[in-house]
Amino acid sequence: MVQKLVAIPGPTPVVRSIQNEMGREIVAFGDPSFVKDYKELLNDMMELWDATGQVFVIAGTGTMAMEMAIANTMKSGDNILIVSHGFFGNRFIEICERRGINVDLIQSEWGQIVPVADIEKKLSEKHYHAMTVTHVDTSTGVAAPVAEIGEMMKKFPETLYIVDGVCATAAEPEKLNSMNIDILLTGSQKAFGVCPGLAILWASEKALARRKSFGMIPDYYVDFEKWIPIMEDPSKYFATPAVNLIWALKESVNIIKKEGIENRYQRHIKYAKATQAALEALGFTILAEKDHRAVTLSNVLYMDGVNDAEFRKILAEEGAVVAGGLAAYAGKMFRFGHMGNIDEHYLVSVLGAIERTLVRCGIEIEMGKGVGTLLANLR
Repeated sequence: MVQKLVAIPGPTPVVRSIQNEMGREIVAFGDPSFVKDYKELLNDMMELWDATGQVFVIAGTGTMAMEMAIANTMKSGDNILIVSHGFFGNRFIEICERRGINVDLIQSEWGQIVPVADIEKKLSEKHYHAMTVTHVDTSTGVAAPVAEIGEMMKKFPETLYIVDGVCATAAEPEKLNSMNIDILLTGSQKAFGVCPGLAILWASEKALARRKSFGMIPDYYVDFEKWIPIMEDPSKYFATPAVNLIWALKESVNIIKKEGIENRYQRHIKYAKATQAALEALGFTILAEKDHRAVTLSNVLYMDGVNDAEFRKILAEEGAVVAGGLAAYAGKMFRFGHMGNIDEHYLVSVLGAIERTLVRCGIEIEMGKGVGTLLANLR
C-alpha cells in the first residue's frame, strides 16, 4: 500500500514523539504527575503567547472554542461586527444569531482581505460590544493583518477583539498583549500537530471581566467561570480532561520551545513561500493575493484541463491527500496544508506526487520543475 501524506488544512501530520504521548498508559486525572504536567502546559501557553488573563485547554473542537468565545462575552441584544475573509469567518454569523445577537458583517472577495480602514470606518458607525476576525480562513488561504487590526482597535477600547486562530496559532505570529487581542481561540489539530480533540482559548482580563459582569449564563460546559478554578488548579474537577491529549499538546509545546517560537514562525514563512513558488512554477495559481497569503496552507487554482475529482483521486494513489475547494471554488481548486511539525522531506514528497499526478492527468509539465523550485527557495 502507498503511504498517504496528509496534506490537508487539518488534521496535520503527528510526529512520533507526540504519538508516543497519546499512547501512554492512562492515569487518573487527579494523579499528581498529570496535574503537574497540565499546569506546566498552561503556564507555557500563557508565556509563549504573551498573555495575561487566562488560558483554557479543554476537551472540544475549534468550533466549540468559537462558541465559547461568544457565549462568555456577548448576550442577546448586543452588537457584534464579524469581519469575514471566507467560509469559516461566516460561521460566526449563525453562532451569534442563535443567541439573539445583532450581527453586522463586513467581508472581502475571496482571496483578498478586508482593508483595515474599512473595518475602522464600520466600527466608528455605532457601538459594537465585540468584533471577530479569522486570522487564516482555510477556504481562501488569506491571512488577516491581525497585528495591524489590533493596533487600530486601541481606538475602540470598549469593543472586544476576538481572533479565530484555528488555522494560524503556532504558525502565524499571535501575541495577545502586544496585538491587543482579547480572545484568541484555536484547536489542537492544525499548526500544533496534535490529533483533534482539544479546544484552546486565551481570554484577556477585559474579556474575563465582561463574562463576570453577566452573572449566570445559560451555557454550562463552555462557561469561563466553571473552568477558571480548574485552569488555576488542575487537581480540581469540573469535567474530565482529555489526559493523553493534554500530554500530547505538552509535547507539541516542548517542540515549539526547543525550536523557538520566532524560529517556528520564520520556518512557516519559508516553507509557504517555497511551496507557493513551486506550485506557480508548475502552472497553478494561488487564490490569495501575494501580500496576504497564509503560511499554513495554499489554496491552489487548477490550470485548464484538470478535473478536480480525478486529480485528487490520482494524487491519493500517488501518495498525498489534499482537500477540495469550498463554495464557489468547489471543483476549481485544491487546498494544500503545510503547517505544524512537517519538514522539507514532506514538502518534496508532496510536490513530487503532485507532479506525477499532473502527468497522469495529461498536463504537460517539465518534470522536476516544481520540486526544483521548492528546493531552490528552501536554501
